[in-house]
Amino acid sequence: MARFGLIGLFLAGMLSFLYGCADDDAEDTGIADRVLLVYMAADNNLSAYASASLNRLCEGMAQAPANTRSIVYLDTQGESPRLLEVTTNGAETLYVWDEALNSTSADVMRSVIDKACEMAPASRYGLVLWSHGLGWLPVTATAYYASRMAGNGNGEWPAVKFFGQDYNPDYVDGMETDELVAAIPDGRFDYILFDACLMGSVEVLYALREKADYIVSSPAEVITDSFPYDDIAGELLQSSPDLRAVCDAYYRYYAGHADARYHAATVSLVETAQLEPLADATAAVLAQALANDADALGAMDVSQVQTLDRDNPHVFFDMESVMDALEREETIGNVTKETWTECLHRAVVYERHTPTFFSLSLDECCGITMYVPLNNYADLNEAYALTEWYRRCY
Repeated sequence: MARFGLIGLFLAGMLSFLYGCADDDAEDTGIADRVLLVYMAADNNLSAYASASLNRLCEGMAQAPANTRSIVYLDTQGESPRLLEVTTNGAETLYVWDEALNSTSADVMRSVIDKACEMAPASRYGLVLWSHGLGWLPVTATAYYASRMAGNGNGEWPAVKFFGQDYNPDYVDGMETDELVAAIPDGRFDYILFDACLMGSVEVLYALREKADYIVSSPAEVITDSFPYDDIAGELLQSSPDLRAVCDAYYRYYAGHADARYHAATVSLVETAQLEPLADATAAVLAQALANDADALGAMDVSQVQTLDRDNPHVFFDMESVMDALEREETIGNVTKETWTECLHRAVVYERHTPTFFSLSLDECCGITMYVPLNNYADLNEAYALTEWYRRCY
């Protein structure tokens, strides 16, 4: 794939900065119509992939509406974190932190958002969260986490991403869901796009329901080529972006890729205002199922349920497939299931997926995953019981 050389050189040089040839009066234009903030927590094994996303964003700015800006927070290995403004001419460094930052700290993310909004005031903001992702799973889920670190993306398949990961000589840190909620201010962003694996889990989406009107995410993994920013940047910067078109561009990029190994994509668009009704319906389903069989979830035969992750043990299950399993076991009635399905379809306003994700068949994919608290998942179940989704629905 062709890449812009400028940003590639920026990362390869490690100590050099690029200064774009954008309009010299950019600082005097006042309030932008929209700013796209891309938060790239790439101080991890994705560091080398950051330049490709920046290149594509640079290309995509050719389609940007007037009076809009793209601001990138970039934290890569061996470099000081910085804020960049990306234009068609390159990347201008706006601000450099004089010390290493843990980009998976809620305090750091909140301060970066505040700094970016201070330096680039706008009427509307959109947020892209670019890094690894692991859904709602806690950082303490070390066994599952280690399996992803060790295996996926090597060998015959393209590499994938698994929100946030930050390397430090003394630790490898990630961001818990409640920390992500604390980091993102209410009402600041009208959409959030997760360029990270497995973030289309209902547990994460529900927790973020006050943070944006719409959330774009993948219920499965995301190949490290990331979203095609050259195709979608112009739309993301519209005053009223067509997020369905953004999702469709992502799907088509991978589904139509010249290399058949890359035919692996799931993407969904969720309207967050519809997550509360979905939670109501889910709570009704689970109450009925557990009243009829106290072990309906703990002893569920998940071999008959669609999984969206490729690891063992499986943790991310297609939400509609779980409900289908409860209906097959006759622990819920048809009317309860139909009501729930209507709520799901109002919440998920767009969903597309390829027939497979690498070796994983995607026979079912509603656009959202959920966790099933199986009896043999004792450690994870303790963490799951602390999630807002659990407290709301169980």
